[in-house]
Amino acid sequence: MGNTSSSSTTTGGAAAKLFSYVLIALFITAFAIAVWMSLSPKCGKSNEGFAGPAVGAGMPDCMSTSSDCAELYALLNSKKVLLEEGTEDLREMNLILSKISCLKRDLLSTAKLVSATRYQPYSTAHDLQPVAEIASQCFSKTIPQRDLALSLDKWGSRSTFLIKRLCTSENLSEDEEKTALTLLGDAMADLNDIAKTECCNGGEPTIAGEPVVRMVGGFIPDKTQGLKEYTGYY
Repeated sequence: MGNTSSSSTTTGGAAAKLFSYVLIALFITAFAIAVWMSLSPKCGKSNEGFAGPAVGAGMPDCMSTSSDCAELYALLNSKKVLLEEGTEDLREMNLILSKISCLKRDLLSTAKLVSATRYQPYSTAHDLQPVAEIASQCFSKTIPQRDLALSLDKWGSRSTFLIKRLCTSENLSEDEEKTALTLLGDAMADLNDIAKTECCNGGEPTIAGEPVVRMVGGFIPDKTQGLKEYTGYY
């Protein structure tokens, strides 16, 4: 009887020690996780919003931003290219549609960052300057209205030229050609209106998404504020 009581006491003591060890291990693990989370780098602010990804979710890039560009892309890419040069014309046309859509997306974004346009490559055939540079200058309010108009006009004239060539390469009907040119005109008119509002009108300039103060006039030191115009002789 005595041996049974002693054995039970020993077993209970071992269980209590095991339980205390488990508690200590859990406490140490929780403490280590808390320290690791406090020292790990924090995630940056996301600028994606609800517009969807700029690249990789369909063609042209940023297709959800411009329904006219998406519809024009679908029309031109639904036909079989019959002439050799038509393949390169179609590739360039698709690139211009991507630039129109992505510039519109960046200009309308609340983050005011060069995000979607930075993925777009420069092409000497239709670009006067990189489209990401246009977006950057728009945000900082440093792009002359004439330069902006020239860049957009270049896209419009080159796109019109490519569509007319594709009408031959893809054997488009007269109605399909008219539809394509109308869609292009609507897309360019929409972008022109947005660009003039966001780039050339008054507003707070931003660089890297942060508002900045620009000095639009000369600087006069405080110690010269009270001085009058000098009218004597040297």
